[in-house]
Amino acid sequence: MTVKRMIRNYGEMKTTLILRDDLVRRAKSRAALAGIPLSRFMEECLATGLKLRGEDGRSVADWAQDLPQVSPRALQDLNAALESADFRPVEREMWE
Repeated sequence: MTVKRMIRNYGEMKTTLILRDDLVRRAKSRAALAGIPLSRFMEECLATGLKLRGEDGRSVADWAQDLPQVSPRALQDLNAALESADFRPVEREMWE
């Protein structure tokens, strides 16, 4: 009998977070006491926090229903503005 296994590799991602200094100091201390890298400690804390909060069970469609309603007239005005000759896309150089 042949057994096939699928292994999913989600890999790692680097990101930048802005955290309060006191939280970072406490996290570094706890990670050091546990003998694990700060990144691993933060992963565990995040996973625990997500598990405690749980899934709220809302779909994107449910979430979208909570958005403010846009009147047909406002939508026409927006489309007209986007299609006008005066409208131009934002280019990368404008942000740098």
